[in-house]
Parts: sequence; structure tokens; C-alpha cells
Amino acid sequence: MAGRGAALTAAMAVLLAGCTPAPASPQEPSPPAVTTTATPKPPAVKGAVRTNKTTPLSLRAEPTTQSRRLARIPHKTTITLSCKALGTTVSNGTRASNVWNKVTWKKKTGYVASVFVDGGDSAALSLCQQQSVTPSTTPTRPPNVEQAIIKAARSQRGVTERKKDCTPYGGCMPWDSLYATWVWNKAGNAVPKFSFRGDLFNWAKKHDRAHNGVDGVGPGDLVLYGTGPQNTKTSTHVDIVIEVLPAGKLRVIGGNVKNKVTERVVSTKGIYGWVDA
Repeated sequence: MAGRGAALTAAMAVLLAGCTPAPASPQEPSPPAVTTTATPKPPAVKGAVRTNKTTPLSLRAEPTTQSRRLARIPHKTTITLSCKALGTTVSNGTRASNVWNKVTWKKKTGYVASVFVDGGDSAALSLCQQQSVTPSTTPTRPPNVEQAIIKAARSQRGVTERKKDCTPYGGCMPWDSLYATWVWNKAGNAVPKFSFRGDLFNWAKKHDRAHNGVDGVGPGDLVLYGTGPQNTKTSTHVDIVIEVLPAGKLRVIGGNVKNKVTERVVSTKGIYGWVDA
């Protein structure tokens, strides 16, 4: 019996040995966690507009002097510069540069020429994301056209008619519009010659330069009086803006005012629109 018990014990041991689980295979190491670091946003740079007290800085849709003007930013205004872009070369009389600053001002985002901004050439400013500049259909304008217009306009103060409605600005006819377009062309701001001011406003509409009312008007612009450009009864006169004054007043200069070129202060009441210089 003892021999038979030993044999049974040995057989059970063999059977149990076959049921022993296989050793676990070693686990493969988990890949290291990937950490992403957000690209830091370039710091905003503060700048200050440096033009002069009568000429604000143009905020334009693209970094070119021919692109649409979005707003005028007054002298000494503090602005936030987000980046810089290359565009047309602009001179401030001391130096020239083709660098423009991207700016948001009064909920309008556009570009200003850096030569008129203290801090506009800061090394802390990164380049704006590359964008294609839309070709402009607006006739060419020099960068400092506003001051050139004022200079040309004032050079004609006191010029009078040689005889009824006959002037050096073209023909013998009502000549306020002829004078205004002569001045613009003399300043390098190309515009067709118009004897009727309503045609001038309609031309400006086609080039995205006409505005209703007086909001946004500035030096060098043209202001038109009456109720609209339809005819000579609704569009009665055009002047060149010299300066925007407080209390709804403008300093202007115009032709055919008491038969001569005259500079005066007028109310903005009665102005139906203006044309952007």
C-alpha cells in the first residue's frame, strides 16, 4: 500500500506541474509623454504718433499709401503696435522707410507708416504674417499729400477772376471745382478736371474716396455743400480743408468765393459729403 500511495502522489505532482501558469512576459515601457509648449505671443509695443498738430496719421487698409484710408489718428496719440510689415517707402522729411506698423485703433485694424511713430522701428516687433497686397485701383497719391495740397492751395490766395468766371484754372465758368482739382493735381494727387462739383463726388465714389457727412474729414480733403451731387442746385460749392477746428468748424480755402480764392472758417452744417485726399 505504501508503494502504491507513493506512486499516486508522484502522478499527481506531474499533473499539477502541467497546470503551472507560464511566467508573465515583461511589460514594454510606455512611451514618454509628449509635452507641447505654446509659442509665446510677441509682446505688444506702445508707440506715439509724431506728425504735427494739424496733420493726423493715416491708418490704411494695407501697408501702402494708395490703399484705402480707414481712419486718421491725431498727433501725440498713444497706439499699440502688434507687428511690422514691409510696404511702400514713406519719408517724414528726415528719414525714409518702407516699414509699416499694424495697429488697431477705434475698432479699425490697419497699417501706419512707422516713420511717423515713436517706437515704430522697435526690435521687439515681429513681422506680420505674410499677406498679398491687393492691387489698388485708386489713382497714385504721394505719401505726404495733405501738406502738399495745403501748400498749393495757399499759394493761390487772392487770385481773382480776369473777367466774369474766367480764371487760370480752366475756361470761363463756375470755377470752385476747377480750382480744387487744379490744387490736387499740383500737389501730385492725380484727379480729373471737373467743372461740376457733383461729378467730382461721383468720381470719388467709384474710387472708394467719397464719404457722406463730415465724420472723418481732415486736412487736404474736399468738402461739398448742399444736399447731394445730383445737380447744380443740390451741389452748390466745394472747398479744400486746411484744418479741423473744435465746435463743428473747419478752416477751408476755396475758389469762386466773392470772385477770388479765399481762406475762411465755416460751419460743417450744410456739408453733404467729403472726398478723401
